[in-house]
Amino acid sequence: MTKISIIIPVYNAENYIIRCLDSIRNQTYKNYEVIIIDDESKDNSWNLLSEYAADNQPINFRIFKNEINLGLSKTRNRGMDLAMGDYIFFMDIDDALVDNFSLQHFAEATENNPDIVIGKTRFLQKDEPKESNYHTLKNTKNTYQDNEVVDGFLSGQWAVTAWNKLYKSSFLKDNQLRFPDNLLHEDELWAFETAIAARKVNFLDFETYNYYSLSNPGSITATMDLKNIEHYLIILTKKLEIAQKKDLYQKTELIGNYLKHFANVVIISRVCKTDFFVFKSFYEKINLAFEQHFPKKGEFSLNPRLAFYLYKMRYDEGFFLYRKLPKYVNRLLKI
Repeated sequence: MTKISIIIPVYNAENYIIRCLDSIRNQTYKNYEVIIIDDESKDNSWNLLSEYAADNQPINFRIFKNEINLGLSKTRNRGMDLAMGDYIFFMDIDDALVDNFSLQHFAEATENNPDIVIGKTRFLQKDEPKESNYHTLKNTKNTYQDNEVVDGFLSGQWAVTAWNKLYKSSFLKDNQLRFPDNLLHEDELWAFETAIAARKVNFLDFETYNYYSLSNPGSITATMDLKNIEHYLIILTKKLEIAQKKDLYQKTELIGNYLKHFANVVIISRVCKTDFFVFKSFYEKINLAFEQHFPKKGEFSLNPRLAFYLYKMRYDEGFFLYRKLPKYVNRLLKI
C-alpha cells in the first residue's frame, strides 16, 4: 500500500491553514503523513498548526519550525529529508484538495510504478472556478514513457508547478533532484529537471487540487519586478546548461524552440518595457548564455539598440509602432 508524504511549507498563512488541513484530514485514503514546516511565520500560523495537530492526533501530522526563515526551496528540501513515504506530494498552504478522494486517485495511479503522477487542477479566482488554459492538462494518453515525457513537457502539456504532482521518492533521490536555494520561481526549474529525468508519467482523469489564484496577497506570483526577471534569467541559463549536458538537442527537436520561447516571452518581453540600459544588460547576458550552451549561434546577437526597438514593436503595447510590421519584426527576431 503506497505511503504518501505530503509536504507543506507555511509562512504567514493563518487565514488558510484550516481549509488546507481539513481537506487532507477528510481524505478516504489514510496511508499518508503530513509534514508541515513553519518557516518562521510572524503571524499566528505556528499556534494554529500546533492546536490543529493536537486536536487531530490520530492523523499523522508532523509539524516543524525553522529556526530562521529559510525560504520555500530550503523548506521543501527539508521536508523531503524528513519524508518517510514511497511518494512525495507538495502542497501550498493556501490551496486545498478538491474532495475526499484526491489521495485515493493518486495512490491508485502508482500501481505501474511511475516516477510522477499528475492530477487535474481546479483553478479558482476569488473562490470561483475559472477556466485556465495554463492549468489544463493536454496529455493525449494516460501514461507517457521515455521521450514522450520530455516532449510532452516541452510542448506545454502540463503546468510548471511542483504541487498537484506525486513524485516517487526513490526517483527524486536517485536523480539528486532538489529545489535550488535562494531562487524565485523555483518551480520553473524543478518542473524542467523532473520532466527530463522521468521515464514514466501517469495522468489522472480527476480534478484533485484546488489552486486559489492570488488568494494570498503575499504570494510571490502576485507581483513581478526586476528581481523576479533576474531570477528567470538564472533559470534560463541553468536550462541551457542542462540541455547541453544532457544532450537534449540531439534527443528532441522541441528543446530549441522551448528555450528561445522562454527567453523571448518570459524575460525579453518584460525588460523591453523598461529603459534601454536595463534591456541591454539582459539581452547581452541572454546572448552570452546561448552562445555558450546552444548549438545554433547568433540567436540573440542583434545590435542591442536595434533589438530594443524591435522587441518593443513586438511586445510593448504602449509603443507607437506596436505590431505595425509583425512580418519583418518576427523575421529579424527569429520568432
